[in-house]
Amino acid sequence: MSNNLTLYENSQRKQTLAFILWSLLIATIALGVLNITFKTWDSIIVLFGMAALCVPLLLLNSRGYTFFSAALLSVLILLVINVNLYDGDGILDSGILSYPIFILIGTLLFGKRAAPIFTAAALTSSMAIVYAEIHGQIHPTLHPAKYSDLIPIGILFLIAATTIWVIIGNMEKNLERVKRSDAEIRETYSLTLEAWAKVLEIHDKETEGHSRRVVELSIRLARALGCTEEQIIHLRHGALLHDIGKIAIPDQILCKPGRLNESEMEIVKKHPEYAKKILDNIPFLQPSVEVAYSHHERWDGQGYPEGLKGEEIPFLARIFTVIDQWDALSADRVYRPAWSRERVIAYFIENKGKILDPNITNVFLQLI
Repeated sequence: MSNNLTLYENSQRKQTLAFILWSLLIATIALGVLNITFKTWDSIIVLFGMAALCVPLLLLNSRGYTFFSAALLSVLILLVINVNLYDGDGILDSGILSYPIFILIGTLLFGKRAAPIFTAAALTSSMAIVYAEIHGQIHPTLHPAKYSDLIPIGILFLIAATTIWVIIGNMEKNLERVKRSDAEIRETYSLTLEAWAKVLEIHDKETEGHSRRVVELSIRLARALGCTEEQIIHLRHGALLHDIGKIAIPDQILCKPGRLNESEMEIVKKHPEYAKKILDNIPFLQPSVEVAYSHHERWDGQGYPEGLKGEEIPFLARIFTVIDQWDALSADRVYRPAWSRERVIAYFIENKGKILDPNITNVFLQLI
């Protein structure tokens, strides 16, 4: 199973770590304020110290250094537990129960495979505390510890670790199942959209192969522009369906062997609105509707259907407009042959800042 389907993938770890750190920050501040009332200054220093350390860890986590921040938090928790036991009643101090919490936090952050490592760290720390007691470095108010005390403690840790292993393992399996199901649904969606695009191409012979070509080029341009994977998915869906509104255009206009007159052209210009009406009630396609609806808008505001100008035009639609123009001019039409590559490039240079987004056009021209 690939690592990106586990509970401890970086995005999940980031969210979990943020929750733990915020919980610790709030709890330590609250306990610190409470301890001021009782004037237990040692505890106050420790609590406010932990609260102060949570802040840079939260910052590191937000900046993407999640693994490093999680590792530092784990070390910090173990250190606090050990100091508490060392300054308290040693291995028989109630703080011994903090070790299972340490194991749980470590497993939540690093996955079930980390449970044995954190359990071993807890056992090693317990042995060090017992050793310190036996050699007089710790002076508990209760009776001194013996090495035999490690047996029930070890059993406690192993039971806790096994329970955590099973719970986290089940959570990971459920997450894998959900993500696999989500991937299958997305694949089904994509195949359905491709089928819709193919139906349109069969209906409109002039655009045969157009959807496939514009999808491939749109993805390349989106990656060159630094778009996220989510944006690329929405752009791909929009590219597949950008002309779906032409289904509502009468065949005698759509399939006319020659140039359209002005009234016919006005009817064709309705296809973005028809596309919006067709796609508007499909929730997962909502971010893609803007591509189908706005890809005939112009940078100078002279486009349709709304006459949007400049950055008023949705970003994904501006990307697709460049690709759609390139493919339309580079392919044969019944009323004209395909333009040469040089002529299309010259047209793009002339019309960036008029029809096309100048920045996107520059990136595209470099790409090709």
